[in-house]
Amino acid sequence: MIKGVANIIFGLLYSFLGILILMKHWFLVELNKTAALSLGILFIVYGIFRIYRAVKSIRNQNYN
Repeated sequence: MIKGVANIIFGLLYSFLGILILMKHWFLVELNKTAALSLGILFIVYGIFRIYRAVKSIRNQNYN
């Protein structure tokens, strides 16, 4: 249960970081528009994927 909640928190952080990259065009170095768009979307998708896996894991634990 705690691992699932931690995964949700990290998923939210990854998504927030992706949004920040899209807005500021920066991730440790200045990024051009294409790199910022690609990296930002990648972070957001990975964050959503982590949240999905955590919710699925928590639901499976509750049903067992």
